[in-house]
Amino acid sequence: MNDPKSPGSPIWSVSSKRTIVIIVLVLALLLFYRVNIVLLPLSLATILAYLITPLVNLITRTLRLPRLLVIATIYLALVIFIISIPVIAIPPLVNQINILVSNVPRYLAGVGNFFDDPIVLVEGYEIPVDDLPFDQIIRSLSENLVGIVQTLGGQTLAIFSSVATVTISTVGWLILIMIISFYMVKDHDHLFATVINLTPADYRADIRQLGEQISLTWNAFLRGQLVLCFVVGIIVYIAASILGLPNAGTLAIFAGFMELIPTFGPVLAAIPAIFLAIFQTESSWLGNIMSPFWFAVLVAGIYALIYQFENYVLVPRIIGYHLKLHPLVVLVGVIGGAAIAGVLGILLAAPVLASARIILRYIYSKLLDQPPFAQGHEVLEPVDTAVLPKLPLPLEKRLERAENEKNSVELEKK
Repeated sequence: MNDPKSPGSPIWSVSSKRTIVIIVLVLALLLFYRVNIVLLPLSLATILAYLITPLVNLITRTLRLPRLLVIATIYLALVIFIISIPVIAIPPLVNQINILVSNVPRYLAGVGNFFDDPIVLVEGYEIPVDDLPFDQIIRSLSENLVGIVQTLGGQTLAIFSSVATVTISTVGWLILIMIISFYMVKDHDHLFATVINLTPADYRADIRQLGEQISLTWNAFLRGQLVLCFVVGIIVYIAASILGLPNAGTLAIFAGFMELIPTFGPVLAAIPAIFLAIFQTESSWLGNIMSPFWFAVLVAGIYALIYQFENYVLVPRIIGYHLKLHPLVVLVGVIGGAAIAGVLGILLAAPVLASARIILRYIYSKLLDQPPFAQGHEVLEPVDTAVLPKLPLPLEKRLERAENEKNSVELEKK
Protein backbone atom coordinates (compact mmCIF):
# COMPACT_ATOMS: atom_id res chain seq x y z
CA MET A 1 0.00 0.00 0.00
CA ASN A 2 1.34 3.43 -0.88
CA ASP A 3 2.18 5.85 1.88
CA PRO A 4 -0.41 8.67 1.73
CA LYS A 5 2.26 11.15 2.82
CA SER A 6 4.52 11.85 -0.12
CA PRO A 7 8.20 11.99 0.94
CA GLY A 8 8.83 14.65 -1.69
CA SER A 9 6.50 17.16 -0.02
CA PRO A 10 7.78 18.29 3.39
CA ILE A 11 5.28 19.16 6.12
CA TRP A 12 5.17 22.82 7.12
CA SER A 13 6.00 23.73 10.67
CA VAL A 14 3.56 25.69 12.81
CA SER A 15 5.57 28.89 12.41
CA SER A 16 5.68 28.42 8.62
CA LYS A 17 1.92 27.97 8.50
CA ARG A 18 1.36 31.12 10.55
CA THR A 19 3.75 33.10 8.35
CA ILE A 20 2.02 31.93 5.17
CA VAL A 21 -1.41 32.79 6.58
CA ILE A 22 -0.26 36.29 7.56
CA ILE A 23 1.31 36.88 4.14
CA VAL A 24 -1.84 35.70 2.35
CA LEU A 25 -4.05 37.93 4.53
CA VAL A 26 -1.83 40.98 3.93
CA LEU A 27 -1.81 40.38 0.18
CA ALA A 28 -5.59 39.90 0.20
CA LEU A 29 -6.08 43.18 2.06
CA LEU A 30 -3.76 45.02 -0.34
CA LEU A 31 -5.60 43.56 -3.31
CA PHE A 32 -8.95 44.45 -1.77
CA TYR A 33 -7.72 48.01 -1.17
CA ARG A 34 -6.60 48.36 -4.78
CA VAL A 35 -9.91 47.10 -6.18
CA ASN A 36 -12.20 48.68 -3.59
CA ILE A 37 -14.41 49.89 -6.42
CA VAL A 38 -16.09 46.48 -6.27
CA LEU A 39 -16.95 46.90 -2.57
CA LEU A 40 -20.27 48.66 -3.19
CA PRO A 41 -21.67 46.32 -5.90
CA LEU A 42 -20.42 43.23 -4.05
CA SER A 43 -22.03 44.39 -0.80
CA LEU A 44 -25.30 45.25 -2.52
CA ALA A 45 -25.30 41.90 -4.33
CA THR A 46 -24.74 40.10 -1.02
CA ILE A 47 -27.59 42.00 0.63
CA LEU A 48 -29.90 41.30 -2.31
CA ALA A 49 -29.00 37.61 -2.25
CA TYR A 50 -29.55 37.50 1.50
CA LEU A 51 -33.03 38.99 1.10
CA ILE A 52 -34.03 36.72 -1.78
CA THR A 53 -32.66 33.39 -0.51
CA PRO A 54 -35.35 32.82 2.20
CA LEU A 55 -38.08 33.58 -0.35
CA VAL A 56 -36.55 31.09 -2.79
CA ASN A 57 -36.33 28.45 -0.07
CA LEU A 58 -39.94 29.05 0.99
CA ILE A 59 -41.38 28.80 -2.54
CA THR A 60 -39.23 25.78 -3.41
CA ARG A 61 -40.24 23.97 -0.23
CA THR A 62 -43.94 24.89 -0.42
CA LEU A 63 -44.66 24.47 -4.14
CA ARG A 64 -41.96 21.84 -4.79
CA LEU A 65 -40.74 23.66 -7.87
CA PRO A 66 -37.20 23.44 -9.30
CA ARG A 67 -34.94 25.85 -7.44
CA LEU A 68 -33.44 27.32 -10.62
CA LEU A 69 -36.91 28.03 -12.03
CA VAL A 70 -37.95 29.83 -8.84
CA ILE A 71 -34.76 31.93 -8.80
CA ALA A 72 -35.14 32.87 -12.48
CA THR A 73 -38.80 33.86 -11.95
CA ILE A 74 -37.99 36.04 -8.93
CA TYR A 75 -35.16 37.83 -10.72
CA LEU A 76 -37.30 38.37 -13.81
CA ALA A 77 -39.99 39.96 -11.62
CA LEU A 78 -37.30 42.07 -9.94
CA VAL A 79 -35.99 43.29 -13.32
CA ILE A 80 -39.52 44.23 -14.42
CA PHE A 81 -40.04 46.09 -11.14
CA ILE A 82 -36.76 48.03 -11.50
CA ILE A 83 -37.59 48.98 -15.10
CA SER A 84 -41.08 50.12 -14.10
CA ILE A 85 -39.80 52.45 -11.36
CA PRO A 86 -38.52 55.23 -13.67
CA VAL A 87 -41.47 54.77 -16.04
CA ILE A 88 -43.90 55.34 -13.17
CA ALA A 89 -41.88 57.81 -11.10
CA ILE A 90 -40.39 60.19 -13.70
CA PRO A 91 -43.63 61.92 -14.85
CA PRO A 92 -44.82 62.78 -11.30
CA LEU A 93 -41.25 63.78 -10.37
CA VAL A 94 -41.01 66.17 -13.33
CA ASN A 95 -44.41 67.57 -12.41
CA GLN A 96 -43.33 68.14 -8.80
CA ILE A 97 -40.13 69.86 -9.96
CA ASN A 98 -42.10 72.16 -12.25
CA ILE A 99 -44.45 73.04 -9.39
CA LEU A 100 -41.49 73.67 -7.09
CA VAL A 101 -39.79 75.96 -9.62
CA SER A 102 -42.99 77.90 -10.28
CA ASN A 103 -43.57 78.34 -6.54
CA VAL A 104 -40.07 79.61 -5.71
CA PRO A 105 -41.14 83.31 -5.87
CA ARG A 106 -44.10 82.54 -3.61
CA TYR A 107 -41.83 80.71 -1.15
CA LEU A 108 -39.48 83.70 -1.07
CA ALA A 109 -42.44 86.01 -0.54
CA GLY A 110 -43.53 83.74 2.29
CA VAL A 111 -40.11 84.10 3.87
CA GLY A 112 -40.43 87.87 3.63
CA ASN A 113 -43.93 87.84 5.10
CA PHE A 114 -42.74 85.63 7.93
CA PHE A 115 -40.22 88.26 8.97
CA ASP A 116 -42.50 91.26 8.40
CA ASP A 117 -44.11 90.83 11.81
CA PRO A 118 -42.48 90.06 15.15
CA ILE A 119 -42.22 86.40 16.11
CA VAL A 120 -44.81 85.85 18.85
CA LEU A 121 -43.64 83.26 21.35
CA VAL A 122 -46.32 83.89 23.98
CA GLU A 123 -48.78 86.70 24.38
CA GLY A 124 -46.92 89.82 25.42
CA TYR A 125 -43.49 88.50 24.48
CA GLU A 126 -42.21 89.03 20.95
CA ILE A 127 -38.92 88.77 19.11
CA PRO A 128 -38.44 92.05 17.16
CA VAL A 129 -37.10 91.59 13.64
CA ASP A 130 -37.27 95.15 12.29
CA ASP A 131 -33.60 95.82 12.87
CA LEU A 132 -32.42 92.66 11.12
CA PRO A 133 -31.44 92.89 7.40
CA PHE A 134 -33.89 90.28 6.15
CA ASP A 135 -34.79 92.31 3.06
CA GLN A 136 -31.18 92.27 1.92
CA ILE A 137 -30.90 88.56 2.63
CA ILE A 138 -34.05 87.76 0.65
CA ARG A 139 -32.98 90.02 -2.24
CA SER A 140 -29.57 88.35 -2.35
CA LEU A 141 -31.17 84.90 -2.21
CA SER A 142 -33.53 85.78 -5.06
CA GLU A 143 -30.67 87.06 -7.23
CA ASN A 144 -28.65 83.92 -6.54
CA LEU A 145 -31.57 81.67 -7.44
CA VAL A 146 -32.14 83.54 -10.69
CA GLY A 147 -28.45 83.20 -11.51
CA ILE A 148 -28.55 79.47 -10.78
CA VAL A 149 -31.60 78.99 -13.00
CA GLN A 150 -29.97 80.94 -15.85
CA THR A 151 -26.76 78.93 -15.50
CA LEU A 152 -28.67 75.66 -15.56
CA GLY A 153 -30.61 76.83 -18.59
CA GLY A 154 -27.40 77.59 -20.47
CA GLN A 155 -25.92 74.21 -19.65
CA THR A 156 -28.91 72.04 -20.51
CA LEU A 157 -27.01 69.97 -23.06
CA ALA A 158 -24.13 69.33 -20.66
CA ILE A 159 -26.55 68.40 -17.88
CA PHE A 160 -28.42 65.92 -20.06
CA SER A 161 -25.11 64.46 -21.23
CA SER A 162 -24.00 63.97 -17.61
CA VAL A 163 -27.35 62.45 -16.68
CA ALA A 164 -27.13 60.04 -19.61
CA THR A 165 -23.60 59.00 -18.61
CA VAL A 166 -24.63 58.43 -15.01
CA THR A 167 -27.70 56.48 -16.13
CA ILE A 168 -25.67 54.16 -18.36
CA SER A 169 -23.13 53.62 -15.58
CA THR A 170 -25.89 52.90 -13.07
CA VAL A 171 -27.57 50.40 -15.39
CA GLY A 172 -24.23 48.64 -15.87
CA TRP A 173 -23.67 48.36 -12.12
CA LEU A 174 -27.23 47.12 -11.62
CA ILE A 175 -26.69 44.37 -14.18
CA LEU A 176 -23.46 43.36 -12.44
CA ILE A 177 -25.17 43.34 -9.03
CA MET A 178 -28.02 41.20 -10.35
CA ILE A 179 -25.63 38.68 -11.92
CA ILE A 180 -23.50 38.36 -8.77
CA SER A 181 -26.52 38.00 -6.48
CA PHE A 182 -28.09 35.46 -8.88
CA TYR A 183 -25.10 33.14 -8.55
CA MET A 184 -24.98 33.72 -4.79
CA VAL A 185 -28.58 32.55 -4.45
CA LYS A 186 -28.16 29.71 -6.94
CA ASP A 187 -25.01 28.32 -5.26
CA HIS A 188 -25.94 29.21 -1.69
CA ASP A 189 -25.60 25.65 -0.35
CA HIS A 190 -22.35 25.07 -2.21
CA LEU A 191 -20.84 28.32 -0.87
CA PHE A 192 -21.86 27.40 2.67
CA ALA A 193 -20.34 23.95 2.29
CA THR A 194 -17.14 25.52 0.99
CA VAL A 195 -16.78 27.69 4.08
CA ILE A 196 -17.48 24.75 6.39
CA ASN A 197 -15.09 22.40 4.60
CA LEU A 198 -12.30 25.00 4.70
CA THR A 199 -12.67 25.24 8.48
CA PRO A 200 -10.74 22.87 10.78
CA ALA A 201 -13.03 20.09 12.00
CA ASP A 202 -12.77 21.14 15.67
CA TYR A 203 -14.08 24.64 14.86
CA ARG A 204 -16.92 23.79 12.51
CA ALA A 205 -19.54 23.87 15.27
CA ASP A 206 -18.26 27.30 16.36
CA ILE A 207 -18.32 28.64 12.80
CA ARG A 208 -21.85 27.34 12.36
CA GLN A 209 -22.98 29.00 15.61
CA LEU A 210 -21.28 32.29 14.73
CA GLY A 211 -22.87 32.19 11.30
CA GLU A 212 -26.29 31.62 12.84
CA GLN A 213 -25.96 34.58 15.22
CA ILE A 214 -24.63 36.92 12.52
CA SER A 215 -27.37 35.74 10.17
CA LEU A 216 -30.02 36.54 12.79
CA THR A 217 -28.51 40.02 13.17
CA TRP A 218 -28.57 40.81 9.46
CA ASN A 219 -31.96 39.19 9.02
CA ALA A 220 -33.40 41.36 11.79
CA PHE A 221 -31.79 44.50 10.39
CA LEU A 222 -32.53 44.17 6.67
CA ARG A 223 -36.09 42.91 6.89
CA GLY A 224 -36.77 45.07 9.92
CA GLN A 225 -35.57 48.20 8.12
CA LEU A 226 -37.88 47.52 5.19
CA VAL A 227 -40.84 47.14 7.54
CA LEU A 228 -39.86 50.27 9.50
CA CYS A 229 -39.56 52.31 6.31
CA PHE A 230 -43.07 51.28 5.30
CA VAL A 231 -44.66 51.77 8.73
CA VAL A 232 -43.00 55.13 9.45
CA GLY A 233 -43.93 56.36 5.97
CA ILE A 234 -47.59 55.51 6.59
CA ILE A 235 -47.57 57.19 10.02
CA VAL A 236 -45.96 60.35 8.61
CA TYR A 237 -48.49 60.43 5.78
CA ILE A 238 -51.41 60.19 8.23
CA ALA A 239 -49.92 62.84 10.53
CA ALA A 240 -49.12 65.24 7.67
CA SER A 241 -52.62 64.81 6.23
CA ILE A 242 -54.25 65.53 9.59
CA LEU A 243 -52.07 68.62 10.11
CA GLY A 244 -52.88 69.78 6.59
CA LEU A 245 -49.27 69.94 5.40
CA PRO A 246 -48.94 70.09 1.60
CA ASN A 247 -47.29 67.19 -0.26
CA ALA A 248 -48.04 64.67 2.49
CA GLY A 249 -47.18 61.78 0.16
CA THR A 250 -43.77 63.24 -0.67
CA LEU A 251 -43.03 63.83 3.01
CA ALA A 252 -44.02 60.22 3.77
CA ILE A 253 -41.78 58.77 1.05
CA PHE A 254 -38.88 60.96 2.17
CA ALA A 255 -39.35 59.92 5.80
CA GLY A 256 -39.43 56.26 4.77
CA PHE A 257 -36.15 56.55 2.88
CA MET A 258 -34.53 58.48 5.72
CA GLU A 259 -35.22 55.48 7.98
CA LEU A 260 -32.29 53.80 6.24
CA ILE A 261 -29.87 56.35 7.77
CA PRO A 262 -29.19 55.62 11.46
CA THR A 263 -29.36 58.46 14.00
CA PHE A 264 -29.46 61.34 11.49
CA GLY A 265 -32.32 60.04 9.34
CA PRO A 266 -35.25 61.16 11.55
CA VAL A 267 -33.76 64.66 11.90
CA LEU A 268 -33.31 65.00 8.14
CA ALA A 269 -36.86 63.71 7.55
CA ALA A 270 -38.35 66.42 9.79
CA ILE A 271 -36.61 69.38 8.12
CA PRO A 272 -38.85 69.65 5.00
CA ALA A 273 -42.00 69.36 7.12
CA ILE A 274 -40.82 72.11 9.47
CA PHE A 275 -39.92 74.28 6.48
CA LEU A 276 -43.41 73.83 5.02
CA ALA A 277 -44.98 74.56 8.41
CA ILE A 278 -43.18 77.91 8.57
CA PHE A 279 -43.61 79.16 5.02
CA GLN A 280 -46.77 77.40 3.81
CA THR A 281 -49.15 78.00 6.71
CA GLU A 282 -51.92 79.20 4.37
CA SER A 283 -52.05 75.70 2.86
CA SER A 284 -52.95 74.14 6.21
CA TRP A 285 -56.19 74.52 8.12
CA LEU A 286 -54.23 74.37 11.36
CA GLY A 287 -51.61 76.80 10.12
CA ASN A 288 -54.32 79.39 9.51
CA ILE A 289 -55.23 79.49 13.21
CA MET A 290 -51.68 79.34 14.60
CA SER A 291 -48.62 81.51 14.20
CA PRO A 292 -46.01 80.04 11.82
CA PHE A 293 -43.53 79.67 14.68
CA TRP A 294 -45.84 77.59 16.87
CA PHE A 295 -47.11 75.58 13.92
CA ALA A 296 -43.50 74.65 13.13
CA VAL A 297 -42.95 73.72 16.79
CA LEU A 298 -46.07 71.54 16.66
CA VAL A 299 -44.85 69.76 13.52
CA ALA A 300 -41.41 69.20 15.07
CA GLY A 301 -43.09 67.81 18.18
CA ILE A 302 -45.25 65.43 16.11
CA TYR A 303 -42.16 64.12 14.32
CA ALA A 304 -40.39 63.70 17.66
CA LEU A 305 -43.35 61.69 19.00
CA ILE A 306 -43.36 59.51 15.87
CA TYR A 307 -39.71 58.63 16.27
CA GLN A 308 -40.03 58.05 20.01
CA PHE A 309 -42.87 55.65 19.21
CA GLU A 310 -40.60 54.00 16.65
CA ASN A 311 -37.64 53.65 19.05
CA TYR A 312 -39.58 52.33 22.04
CA VAL A 313 -42.42 50.38 20.39
CA LEU A 314 -41.65 49.48 16.77
CA VAL A 315 -37.92 48.76 16.86
CA PRO A 316 -38.01 46.29 19.81
CA ARG A 317 -40.82 44.34 18.17
CA ILE A 318 -39.66 44.45 14.55
CA ILE A 319 -35.87 44.28 14.86
CA GLY A 320 -35.70 42.73 18.32
CA TYR A 321 -32.71 42.32 20.61
CA HIS A 322 -30.20 41.42 17.90
CA LEU A 323 -29.07 45.03 17.34
CA LYS A 324 -28.92 46.30 20.91
CA LEU A 325 -26.29 48.98 20.39
CA HIS A 326 -25.82 52.19 22.35
CA PRO A 327 -26.73 55.28 20.27
CA LEU A 328 -23.25 56.71 20.84
CA VAL A 329 -21.69 53.55 19.39
CA VAL A 330 -23.99 53.78 16.36
CA LEU A 331 -23.14 57.48 15.93
CA VAL A 332 -19.41 56.77 15.96
CA GLY A 333 -19.99 53.84 13.59
CA VAL A 334 -21.94 56.03 11.17
CA ILE A 335 -19.14 58.61 11.09
CA GLY A 336 -16.50 55.92 10.64
CA GLY A 337 -18.59 54.13 8.02
CA ALA A 338 -19.01 57.36 6.07
CA ALA A 339 -15.24 57.89 6.09
CA ILE A 340 -14.50 54.32 5.00
CA ALA A 341 -17.29 53.40 2.59
CA GLY A 342 -19.35 56.55 2.01
CA VAL A 343 -23.11 56.11 1.79
CA LEU A 344 -22.86 52.33 2.08
CA GLY A 345 -20.89 52.70 5.31
CA ILE A 346 -23.62 54.94 6.73
CA LEU A 347 -26.43 52.55 5.82
CA LEU A 348 -24.72 49.39 7.09
CA ALA A 349 -22.94 50.80 10.15
CA ALA A 350 -25.39 49.29 12.66
CA PRO A 351 -25.40 45.64 11.45
CA VAL A 352 -21.64 45.69 10.84
CA LEU A 353 -21.07 46.87 14.42
CA ALA A 354 -23.47 44.24 15.75
CA SER A 355 -21.68 41.51 13.76
CA ALA A 356 -18.30 42.76 14.99
CA ARG A 357 -19.61 42.61 18.56
CA ILE A 358 -20.57 38.94 18.09
CA ILE A 359 -17.12 38.06 16.72
CA LEU A 360 -15.24 40.04 19.39
CA ARG A 361 -17.35 38.44 22.13
CA TYR A 362 -16.40 35.02 20.75
CA ILE A 363 -12.69 35.93 20.65
CA TYR A 364 -12.84 37.36 24.17
CA SER A 365 -14.46 34.17 25.50
CA LYS A 366 -11.87 31.96 23.81
CA LEU A 367 -9.02 34.07 25.21
CA LEU A 368 -10.41 33.56 28.73
CA ASP A 369 -11.16 29.85 28.12
CA GLN A 370 -14.88 30.46 28.65
CA PRO A 371 -17.78 28.89 26.71
CA PRO A 372 -18.31 31.33 23.81
CA PHE A 373 -22.02 30.60 23.32
CA ALA A 374 -23.21 30.06 26.87
CA GLN A 375 -24.83 33.50 27.26
CA GLY A 376 -28.43 32.89 26.37
CA HIS A 377 -27.70 30.89 23.24
CA GLU A 378 -28.14 27.20 22.67
CA VAL A 379 -24.84 25.46 21.98
CA LEU A 380 -25.10 23.49 18.79
CA GLU A 381 -23.84 19.97 18.48
CA PRO A 382 -20.68 19.47 16.39
CA VAL A 383 -21.39 19.57 12.69
CA ASP A 384 -21.84 16.16 11.12
CA THR A 385 -19.62 16.54 8.08
CA ALA A 386 -21.25 13.51 6.49
CA VAL A 387 -24.43 15.50 5.80
CA LEU A 388 -22.60 18.44 4.25
CA PRO A 389 -22.24 18.60 0.48
CA LYS A 390 -18.78 17.36 -0.44
CA LEU A 391 -16.58 19.41 -2.72
CA PRO A 392 -14.89 17.58 -5.60
CA LEU A 393 -11.41 16.36 -4.69
CA PRO A 394 -8.39 17.35 -6.76
CA LEU A 395 -7.38 14.88 -9.46
CA GLU A 396 -4.25 13.72 -7.60
CA LYS A 397 -6.27 12.95 -4.47
CA ARG A 398 -8.85 11.00 -6.46
CA LEU A 399 -6.13 8.94 -8.19
CA GLU A 400 -4.46 8.31 -4.84
CA ARG A 401 -7.76 7.19 -3.28
CA ALA A 402 -8.47 4.87 -6.24
CA GLU A 403 -4.99 3.34 -5.94
CA ASN A 404 -5.47 2.77 -2.20
CA GLU A 405 -8.83 1.11 -2.76
CA LYS A 406 -7.31 -1.13 -5.45
CA ASN A 407 -4.49 -2.19 -3.13
CA SER A 408 -6.98 -2.91 -0.35
CA VAL A 409 -9.00 -5.19 -2.63
CA GLU A 410 -5.86 -7.06 -3.71
CA LEU A 411 -4.81 -7.60 -0.09
CA GLU A 412 -8.27 -8.97 0.79
CA LYS A 413 -8.06 -11.46 -2.12
CA LYS A 414 -4.68 -12.72 -0.87
